Amino acid sequence: NLKRQLNTPVVCMLQGEDSFLDSLPEPHSGQTWKALAERCRDVDLFIAPSRYFGELMTRRLNLTPDRVRVVYNGINLDGYKVAPLKLEPPVIGYFARMCREKGLHTLVDAFIQIKKRNKIPGVQLFVGGGLGPADESFVAELKQLLQQHGQLEAVQFFPNVTREEKQEFYRKLTVFSVPALYGEAFGLYLVEAWASGIPVVQPRHAAFPELVGLTGAGEIVDGNADALSLGLENLLLNDQRLSELGKRARRSVEEQLNVTVMTQGILDALTETIARCNPQNPTTVST
Repeated sequence: NLKRQLNTPVVCMLQGEDSFLDSLPEPHSGQTWKALAERCRDVDLFIAPSRYFGELMTRRLNLTPDRVRVVYNGINLDGYKVAPLKLEPPVIGYFARMCREKGLHTLVDAFIQIKKRNKIPGVQLFVGGGLGPADESFVAELKQLLQQHGQLEAVQFFPNVTREEKQEFYRKLTVFSVPALYGEAFGLYLVEAWASGIPVVQPRHAAFPELVGLTGAGEIVDGNADALSLGLENLLLNDQRLSELGKRARRSVEEQLNVTVMTQGILDALTETIARCNPQNPTTVST
């Protein structure tokens, strides 16, 4: 194989493959997991985007912990500007694929509850992200539900936008939430919100508690619509808390979750792996 022919270590990135593999029909899912576990013997290091996902794949692929290293994902900050604190009217934002798996229906249910309690007059919901043919009927159902509750006019949809339009979208928000249902390995949309100075409210599962704990730029709640609605509402009613979390949000990306820090983390992992696998001829990896 290539490892023997090139006489070089092999490093593999882990970025949320489990949900796709689990979705395969049997016997293909089980066979694929088994084949991966066997081929993992040829890999010298795995790089995971979070402790949560590193530990999950360590279990599922029968790895030893020393073969997995965490390097958080980061983004290029070009074009991301800190949004002004938008309080009148406040806007709850969502930006991800518009599908059930990302929990969009949970957020819509939570928004309807917030509107019914009417503690935050004028609050709006902005929904952005990818929308393909497979999800159009799901979004149509959500719009029908909003119409039934008299709230469709309070929600705006921004499908399939450009990078520049996405950055402008984030600058219109007050708070952000993508209550994904499955075990999200990271959630780059959180970093994009934080780069715009927007705090988040996320469910207490997958990588979300880890990332919010790392940055201090959001709140963690239970994953149901009731808890999400209260978490969003309580934050929107606390201007001082909103401002504090927004400052932490931008600072966390400038200091930790940007492409420069991520690149250095990967370079360090590669250099150390090369030195470990070839102790007689260590090499430093550089850009």
